[in-house]
Amino acid sequence: MPLTIAYSNAANALGRRYPDGQTLMRRRTLRQTAKQFKVGTEVLMDNKPATVIAYNIAEFGRWISTSHPVLVRLHTGQLQYCRLSDLQIAENPSMHAH
Repeated sequence: MPLTIAYSNAANALGRRYPDGQTLMRRRTLRQTAKQFKVGTEVLMDNKPATVIAYNIAEFGRWISTSHPVLVRLHTGQLQYCRLSDLQIAENPSMHAH
């Protein structure tokens, strides 16, 4: 699955821009996510061992950041966007559930 980074070029924007409700919600979600699941953390995603590799910052598309804010790599090598409710910290990273 290829990863794509979406951005907007604000160099031509005039004046100060104030964030809308979606932007504020996305920022709050990402702050909460970063507090709970640091990049590199060993986690269980639906009882499968995985590692947090990135935060999802997508504003549009199938996997937006407010619903699926974490990107993990399963130990099978597969990448998966996750809801916070899908994840739990692996209590003993050396002993993974199978």
